[in-house]
Amino acid sequence: MGFFKKLFGFGKKVEDTQAAVDPREYLLRETESVLNADPAVSQVTRLPGEYGLSFLYHGKEMRTYLENLFAETREVSPEERTHIIERFISAISSPSGSSLTWEEARERLLPVPRAASFGGQMPTGAHASSFMVERRTIPFLRELLVVDLPETSMYVQPDLLAQWGVSVDEAFQAAYAHLDTLRDVGVELQEERPSPLWSVDSNDTYEASRLLLPGFLASFAGKVKGRPVAAIPTRSMMLITGDQDPVMLERLCDVAEREHEASSRGISFALYTVDDAGRVVPYRRPGDDALAQRIRGNHVRFAMVEYGEQKALLEAQHQSSELDVFVPSFSVIVRERDSRPISWCSWAREVDSMLPETDVVIVEAAQEGSDELCMVPFAEVLRLAGHCLTPVPGAWPPRHRTLSWPDDAVLEKLRAAKVDPGSIVDP
Repeated sequence: MGFFKKLFGFGKKVEDTQAAVDPREYLLRETESVLNADPAVSQVTRLPGEYGLSFLYHGKEMRTYLENLFAETREVSPEERTHIIERFISAISSPSGSSLTWEEARERLLPVPRAASFGGQMPTGAHASSFMVERRTIPFLRELLVVDLPETSMYVQPDLLAQWGVSVDEAFQAAYAHLDTLRDVGVELQEERPSPLWSVDSNDTYEASRLLLPGFLASFAGKVKGRPVAAIPTRSMMLITGDQDPVMLERLCDVAEREHEASSRGISFALYTVDDAGRVVPYRRPGDDALAQRIRGNHVRFAMVEYGEQKALLEAQHQSSELDVFVPSFSVIVRERDSRPISWCSWAREVDSMLPETDVVIVEAAQEGSDELCMVPFAEVLRLAGHCLTPVPGAWPPRHRTLSWPDDAVLEKLRAAKVDPGSIVDP
């Protein structure tokens, strides 16, 4: 019997297709090539200990850090990447965003949603000072700041805030205020039947940013059938319908999946709604019907992609620093009887690990003489054995590093808290 049949008694594994490919060196070389081809540029060298380059432009020494460029070009075609690099170099030689005063910049700041893996870097180590300013308000998404310039958007880094003399909160407040002036631009009723479907068609590439604007999605209550539900598959697309119309929700899933797959700048193929306080949260449809499982499955697949990207990054960092820490996968099986996805990771005895947050944790908590594995809800692991774990600093999506193995008393409590996957009903 296969491992998953033996472990769970049913189900099929959802494959983790994360490819451990790091394009950072390729981008560095291509940027060097573009600089060397410019007759005004000389003495191109790499910055020691940093992801960036130093060069002379008309005899003037300049430096550029490539984290933002990497984030911007990671999923575009080679031709578009070359164009973006050339535009990036042109902006450096004639800097506009970084030369703005705070009074000028605050009128150009905007918040943008991006997938958690956007930028491909953990804010630790030598690059911490150049990491992008962010907030983490929605699971598996990051809320970043950009300066909206005539030809491009510049991601804001902490050193730029220091230059302006403003805090992160002040910068985000200014960005929200700017976005609020665009609140109704391009908001259109696309369809009225079988129930309302709204879209944001502002043609400013900040359509998806409306999801971050406090109260924006909640304002569609009464304009749609039921609680508002939104999709932001790409930067320039936002669609909104209500959760009481299964037909429209199916269409929203179709569009979100298709557009995200087709886009080189996708954000998320999952759906979002608001809680009773009006805050944006992942939308999960109650029940075990096909639509509920599809919506639930998209959130789980999105989590798998983001945790997979993070796992590859952490393993590369650990290899570079010779740190012996196991990074478990965010694994998923699908329950045969109703196609419910169940995420899991494993916690092994005497293995230093960084556990992802999953539905359940497979804990080696069997009693002596038994090879039984205990499947314990992650929330119960934190409640009962939280003193054995600690959050991994800077990790998004979150991980928890194991500090010690639970003692016998705690293991007994974990055994008592184990669940049968056939009985899992939430979330």
